[in-house]
Amino acid sequence: MKNPLLLLLFCLCVGACSATSTQTQNASLGQPSTMVKLLESLQQPGVIEFKKYAAADWAVDLSGLLNLEHPKAQAAGIKDRLEQIQIFTYSLAHPTQGTYLVDSGLSQSFTDTANNSDVSTLVKMAMGMDLLKVHITTKSLNDQLDGIDGVFLTHIHMDHIMGLTDLGTDVPVYIGPGDAEAKDPMNAFTIGTTDRLMANVTALLEWQYTETGVIDVFGDGSLWAIHSPGHTLGATAYLANTTSGPQLMLGDATHTKWGWENGVEPGTFSVDVAASVVSLARLKGLVLEDTRISVHPGHQAL
Repeated sequence: MKNPLLLLLFCLCVGACSATSTQTQNASLGQPSTMVKLLESLQQPGVIEFKKYAAADWAVDLSGLLNLEHPKAQAAGIKDRLEQIQIFTYSLAHPTQGTYLVDSGLSQSFTDTANNSDVSTLVKMAMGMDLLKVHITTKSLNDQLDGIDGVFLTHIHMDHIMGLTDLGTDVPVYIGPGDAEAKDPMNAFTIGTTDRLMANVTALLEWQYTETGVIDVFGDGSLWAIHSPGHTLGATAYLANTTSGPQLMLGDATHTKWGWENGVEPGTFSVDVAASVVSLARLKGLVLEDTRISVHPGHQAL
């Protein structure tokens, strides 16, 4: 059903929509492993060349980014406000496996957001897209990096998939299980935008987590996917053992600097706050086990 209006009417009539109609497949990349083996792998020299890019500046409601009902937020007297954030993407250049992005950045079309036809007018208004200021596009990164061999998404939310239209249909895109199929009434209003932003994605390749929730992505201990549900069902953090030390990309397990430092999970932007509490605590525990790990919250730098 490709007509956006018909799709919207269908979803409203029969119930909640999935996040996207893009098909999913089981990822063949990666081997299930354990947190113990992850920590052991960090004792070896890192081989991945890592770079972080602030692709855009933006501002959104703090109540979505941070659970303002948390006792620590209450004690600090934090009130809802428009919070300045950034949209990050990260490049990982492996000596034999190729060059990948963690999250997709922003496509050229977002340099003129008002005329971007991929994003519906309703979504532009609801998300305050007029506040978005792009610094570097995914096309520019693709040129600088001499090609991108794949994208590892932390989750499916729009601000993490906005660069995919700058990449070819041959670029594989990996994601945590359940994100694409997750049903929510709000998806009726966003699925058209999500599908257009994923127009070049042949299929979303879902990580095959076991009960440990840890995957050795390349099988050599250089890159790890860590299932961190809460913000979304399939939310995934990535830890890369790089030439500049271990780098933990949280996705939106916590969006903000304050949230990470105080162990406070995201707010209304998450589907399961209780699961977010567990996932954030697990990631903080990982960093306590190896304090050399550099941490990258979803939308603010430490």
